[in-house]
Amino acid sequence: MEQLQPGLPSLNRRSASAPRCRWWPFVLLLMGAAGMLAGCGGSGGSASATHSSTTNHSSSIPSASSNGSAAAVLKGYRAAWGAFERALADADPYDPGLSSTMVDPQLQGVKANLVSDQQQGIIGRGPTTLHPKVTSISGQTATVVDCTYSSNELVYKATGKPVPPTTPPENDGVIATLVQSGGVWKVSRQAVTDGKCASGS
Repeated sequence: MEQLQPGLPSLNRRSASAPRCRWWPFVLLLMGAAGMLAGCGGSGGSASATHSSTTNHSSSIPSASSNGSAAAVLKGYRAAWGAFERALADADPYDPGLSSTMVDPQLQGVKANLVSDQQQGIIGRGPTTLHPKVTSISGQTATVVDCTYSSNELVYKATGKPVPPTTPPENDGVIATLVQSGGVWKVSRQAVTDGKCASGS
């Protein structure tokens, strides 16, 4: 199923009403409601002490883009995921890492999901492995495609129990748009398709 998420670092997420995968953040474009998430591992409303996940980031830069710009884009993409997961671990929509790695509409969507998670007492935990590749850089806009492996899940903070329905770990396709803001690449939009990419691609 296609997962709509607020951006990056949505980043992946699963909502209380949708599968577990959610994106950091990251998938605003497809978000139809505050309950939808951005990317795999996102929250039931939208990636510590309660967040035991450690995102593994293995990146690949196409030979045509093997330069400082591509490396900077990937750095921004990975940073957004990391910020999303940290914020999700505490359902904190005010985590400063979000605004330093994302811009609207991704930022707005991710925050909305986190607010919903916070109100429902939901947090995220579990690792996500990234395999990002820069496919294009044009001026101050870049596109990154990824096939993430997510075992991230949403749980109730008070009990640690999974938020139903739960799904097994899966590979999720991600297409992220980044823009330069203040000299830094930030995620502006992100779309995630659950279970729709080849492992490691």
